Amino acid sequence: MEDILTNPGRNRVEAGWVVALREVWQRARRALDSRKVRRRLRVRESLALGDRRFLAVIEFDRQEFLIGGSGSSLTLLARLQEGKVITEPPLPADSRVV
Repeated sequence: MEDILTNPGRNRVEAGWVVALREVWQRARRALDSRKVRRRLRVRESLALGDRRFLAVIEFDRQEFLIGGSGSSLTLLARLQEGKVITEPPLPADSRVV
């Protein structure tokens, strides 16, 4: 493209088109770059357990959580760091084994 702008044998119409196309390309690239927003919430992995139940590792702001779910509920099972459990939430009173 630089050759067309600096080559005295080219006419001004061709040079004008090159400049216009370059500007359109730069605007399109800026528009696409601005759409690249880092997502804060991602499903890293999931496992279906049948009967509408599942396990999933969810990433939120670079933290990972092990979540269990069914058709009517979600439960935080553990907080993870590098794939290892770092904290386990207490079990609800009605689900403790005595």
